[in-house]
Amino acid sequence: MKGIKKVVLLIACVILTMGTVCVWAASEDAEEKIKNGVSIDSVDVSGMTASEATKALKTVVSDKTATTVTLDVNGKSVQTTLGDLGYKWGNKTVVDEAVNTGKIGNIIKRYKDGLDLQHNGMKFNIEMSFNKDTLKKKLQTICADYEIKAKNASLEATGHGFKIIKEKEGVTVDYDKTVEQLYTYVTEKWNKKANIKLTATTTVSKPKYTTEDCEKVSNEPMGSYTTEFSVGSSYANRNLNIQNGAKLINGAVVYPGEQYSCNENLYPWTEDNGWHPAGTYVDGGVQDSLGGGICQVSSTLYNALLRAEIKVVKRFPHSMAVGYVPLSADAALAGDYKDLVFENDTDAPIYVQGIYNSGGSITFNIYGHDTRKAGHSVKYESKTVKTTPVKTQTKKDSSKPVGYSEVESSGHVGYVAELWKITYENGKQVSKELIHTSTYAMSPTIVVKGTKKASTTTKKDDSDKDHKKSSEETTKKSTSSKKSKKSE
Repeated sequence: MKGIKKVVLLIACVILTMGTVCVWAASEDAEEKIKNGVSIDSVDVSGMTASEATKALKTVVSDKTATTVTLDVNGKSVQTTLGDLGYKWGNKTVVDEAVNTGKIGNIIKRYKDGLDLQHNGMKFNIEMSFNKDTLKKKLQTICADYEIKAKNASLEATGHGFKIIKEKEGVTVDYDKTVEQLYTYVTEKWNKKANIKLTATTTVSKPKYTTEDCEKVSNEPMGSYTTEFSVGSSYANRNLNIQNGAKLINGAVVYPGEQYSCNENLYPWTEDNGWHPAGTYVDGGVQDSLGGGICQVSSTLYNALLRAEIKVVKRFPHSMAVGYVPLSADAALAGDYKDLVFENDTDAPIYVQGIYNSGGSITFNIYGHDTRKAGHSVKYESKTVKTTPVKTQTKKDSSKPVGYSEVESSGHVGYVAELWKITYENGKQVSKELIHTSTYAMSPTIVVKGTKKASTTTKKDDSDKDHKKSSEETTKKSTSSKKSKKSE
């Protein structure tokens, strides 16, 4: 009987003790406090709430992510931090685990956790981690400026042939290997305290095109074309734009498979980039805009490309006909919707030479490796399919006297035209191919007519003088309008 009493007493004590533990735990849960004896990493979080523990741990995490990382990239030091490379706290649920320690599970588990906390305490660890894909992207951003890009061999016109600028090898970072280096060091070897130094793995990059490729380029152009323009103070801005366009395109080297866009290389259309206000087609009329006249540059280049038989990717006609090239042989530039784009479809670099002659002409020469057979030649013919004569529209002006007449704007004949390519071998025609058909709008001549009736008190001689003056103004402005048309 005494033994039985002792067992009952022991069980009662255990139950009583556990009951006390349970009551205490429930009280702590209500306050969201972490039990005494719990630590996370180097922080004793005993008695803290979850938010207090998180705040304390963020300080520890911040110290880890602020660790300096020095990368040697091609002999140059690049400094960053682990945080900037994407190193971050990966197990934030550890705070919840700490809060729940000794509070969850059955009675036996909670009792055991309580004893462990009392005698030995319980420690949790902060787990820091990298995402390798993120790490790679971060390294690419940080190291990009310290890589050396390989340079293809290039060409420079000297006036007596070409000077070849030799190719240069480059140095690039092997990002996959560098990521593995850094990831392994930080996760397996780093002591979690010292700053980190690492030499990035690099490789030598070879240029795609070499001196040998440039040596294929002939000193004789594959194709050439010249257009003329009027000179004089009336055309000063337009001619400055032609000169600027030739300068910006001159010297372009386009490698096999590459495309060249005129818009991309002439942009931006600003005064700082050398553009002046001059006449250009806008909504069926002529208005001044920065870069006016540049289409003569692109049209001249287009015809040189045609004769070199280089692949033209994009070409657009003008809205109305121009006079410096045959119908359907023009190439307009406008905003981001009309562009001249060509592609080097040869086996060697192409050199584009633009020559501006202040005497009134612009020339483009296309140099490259001409693999066409001896005796091969091409010519282009423009064929007018349809003509729409100019119409006259009258505008009445009540502020001008009856009999007053003035040409406000000269019209443009409308056309539909085709461009044909004719190929010869040893002087014999072997093919005739339609390149494209272009449509040019008709623009009417606008004439202003006066409708204001003369006053009865107006003397006859004054009326005659007014009429004579009006006729002289009309003749003068009509002549000016014709000059404007010629400039386009």
